[in-house]
Amino acid sequence: MTATSNDDGKEKEVSTYTFYHWNGLPPGGPRLSKITVKAINGIAKAAPKKRVESYFKPLPGEIDNIVQAHPEDRKNKPGQYEKWRWEVMLAVEDPTVKGQERPKDMPKQPIFKQGPITPGEWRCRTCYADRFKTLYFKLNPQEATVCQGPCKLPRLEAGWSIWMEYDKLPPLQQAVLNRREAPKIKNILWTKFPGAEITWEEDNDFDGSPPSA
Repeated sequence: MTATSNDDGKEKEVSTYTFYHWNGLPPGGPRLSKITVKAINGIAKAAPKKRVESYFKPLPGEIDNIVQAHPEDRKNKPGQYEKWRWEVMLAVEDPTVKGQERPKDMPKQPIFKQGPITPGEWRCRTCYADRFKTLYFKLNPQEATVCQGPCKLPRLEAGWSIWMEYDKLPPLQQAVLNRREAPKIKNILWTKFPGAEITWEEDNDFDGSPPSA
């Protein structure tokens, strides 16, 4: 057990668990891995007996969608998704998007501003919202002040995606990326220990790869 400080300054006890994971089959083995789990959020509660709504219509300015990782970051920092920049789309008021309002007792999601026009190619927010109808995924050239895609709207009216570092993303979007990018062994353990800090002893025979699962 260790003690850590909450946001309110009070200490809470955090349990640390040690697991041993054996994989006897190549290419991930034979390998015995010692895994340490620091359960900073405790153990997951039992699943509710009835289905709980998990999707709520995003408010304007909330992050609506994560598009992709920055290609240079993915290439230069392989596997280090927590150090990558991420392209995100902000939500706008759209009557065609259905979904319940977020309950008042649920934490609000951060609101972000579109911000100034960014250099380089840009992705149209309006065309991205209709991408599955139009099958249009192209970027606009930097000099384009009007979208060259189906919407044909001025950039300031159409909107565009923005780039954010992983650390600047809200916890909700970080959780999405964790499920998408983190090693499978972490996602398995997070079902029992949500948000836990998980580490393992490096094995030079496997080039620093995580334990396979």
